[in-house]
Amino acid sequence: MYGIIVVVMLRQLGYFTFLFAFISPAFSATVSPGDILKKRCTECHNIDLVYRTPKSQAQWERTVDRMISYGATLDKEEREIIIKYLAGK
Repeated sequence: MYGIIVVVMLRQLGYFTFLFAFISPAFSATVSPGDILKKRCTECHNIDLVYRTPKSQAQWERTVDRMISYGATLDKEEREIIIKYLAGK
């Protein structure tokens, strides 16, 4: 019984994550790169970790792409904004 409830809850969570991916483009048009970073990256990371990690643009591209493959919800515009922002800090 509890197993079925957990499966249903996880399925619903997956739907919300899927829907959020379609809502996210509007988010990037109205906020700063730092706000995008805080919103998208702090679900799994302490923001200080992100800010204190020095990397080149190519290294940030690989890192951000890896995080997207792990489930981070970034659209293409947000991806580019965050990579440029982090590489320039």
